[in-house]
Amino acid sequence: MMLAHVDLDRRLATLISVPRDSWVAIPGHGFAKINAAYAFGGAALAGRAVGTLLGTHVDATIAVDPAGAKQIVDAIGGLNVNVERDMDYDDNYGNLHIHLKHGEHYLNGGQVLEYIRFRHDAESDWGRMRRQQQIIHEIEREVGEPQNWPKLAHLITRARKDVKTSLTDAQMEALVELYRGVPAENVRTLTVPGRAAFVGDVSVVIVDDWWAKMIGQVVCSPNDPPPGVVLVANATGVPSVSTISVSALRGGGWDVRSAVDEPAKVRSAIVGDAVTAQRLALTFTDFDRRPGRQTVLEFGTDVQPKI
Repeated sequence: MMLAHVDLDRRLATLISVPRDSWVAIPGHGFAKINAAYAFGGAALAGRAVGTLLGTHVDATIAVDPAGAKQIVDAIGGLNVNVERDMDYDDNYGNLHIHLKHGEHYLNGGQVLEYIRFRHDAESDWGRMRRQQQIIHEIEREVGEPQNWPKLAHLITRARKDVKTSLTDAQMEALVELYRGVPAENVRTLTVPGRAAFVGDVSVVIVDDWWAKMIGQVVCSPNDPPPGVVLVANATGVPSVSTISVSALRGGGWDVRSAVDEPAKVRSAIVGDAVTAQRLALTFTDFDRRPGRQTVLEFGTDVQPKI
């Protein structure tokens, strides 16, 4: 599952991946894996579950059947994909046969579908989510190429056969047009932090609730951030915090130029006296405040993600 947020004014797009095995509260159904929401109530309930997890509102839903992903890629004419490793897997029962070689390859729709379904390595679903983000990036880039603009109407028509959505055809076409106008460097991707665990004998992902809510609040905030520059300091001891926090802040429109890793610190803090620091304090209400000329958002071990 992914939450896509489009900021029309800033021409930003942020894709937030949610592990399908995330153990969450599904409205009206108690706790279960988040992918069960679709079985319980279709895309509408899945959207509510994702919105509840991230503390935000989902305006529309798009459910793409695997065949739909194949159709979209074939309508574009294929994708140039850097396959990150050799992939060999056969599942006769599920009629899934994946045989891809490492390196740069031009893949048709069927091969792209194999690439984004592969999860039989040490990374499992985490690697699959990263590859799904990679493919969406490539589709967005191809759609943005002028030679592909005449294909947009055809792409929507073909995709409709395998897509269930709350959007009208006109809204779908407008959404594609909007994404086409987003520069590739303005598309951010991140994954909600979590860790593998068991509930009884069921394998699940325990999502870090603080980070899930922070990501949703920062990325989807209706308020414009001030223009000042923010430096992110990662003092949690978890390297991935730099990438996650910077992607979320930039997706929300904050001007984050860089991130630095620092020795672990017990308390998170906002450093600075400018309006930018004051506004950050409205979001990160539990962080300490320290004076300074430069605005720094420092994540400490008190918000260390559980991964």
